[in-house]
Amino acid sequence: ANPAAAASADPAAAQRTVTRRIPRDAAVVMNILRSMGVDEWEPRVVNQLMEFVHRYASEVLEESFVYCEHASRTDVNLDDVKLAIQAKLQKQYVKLPTVEDMHEIAASLNRIPMPVLNHRPGIHVPQEQNLLNANYQFFPRGYEMGEEGTREGGLFDGDREDRGGGGCGGG
Repeated sequence: ANPAAAASADPAAAQRTVTRRIPRDAAVVMNILRSMGVDEWEPRVVNQLMEFVHRYASEVLEESFVYCEHASRTDVNLDDVKLAIQAKLQKQYVKLPTVEDMHEIAASLNRIPMPVLNHRPGIHVPQEQNLLNANYQFFPRGYEMGEEGTREGGLFDGDREDRGGGGCGGG
């Protein structure tokens, strides 16, 4: 009555022998995979799914205990668990809108006409109200643009020596 010899003679017995060596939770996960038509998987898949099941169940039970304490009870009941699952589903698993809903949203947005572009030459810079961040100043400190677009004052008027050699040239 050697179990190893019996397992080698009967393939079904060999499968039962292997199944007995793994944890029951892993066997349940493997049975779920088989029931979904998955015939082959890496061993890490079972480990990952077991970790997910453990984390999900732990979080649901923790939330259930909070509901139980709020109701001034000591034992968690089925309603606490159901409420915790509903709260978790609403918080983590967002139901995607249907295609019809997306078409309605797109139609409502498309009813509003876009602003007319003016046909002026040059680069079109967004207006102040359309900026996402603060408007940056691109000119270094110390010089400003004159009335006719010329530079006035600052580092380019030969005053590098007066400012202690700072600026672009490092001189």
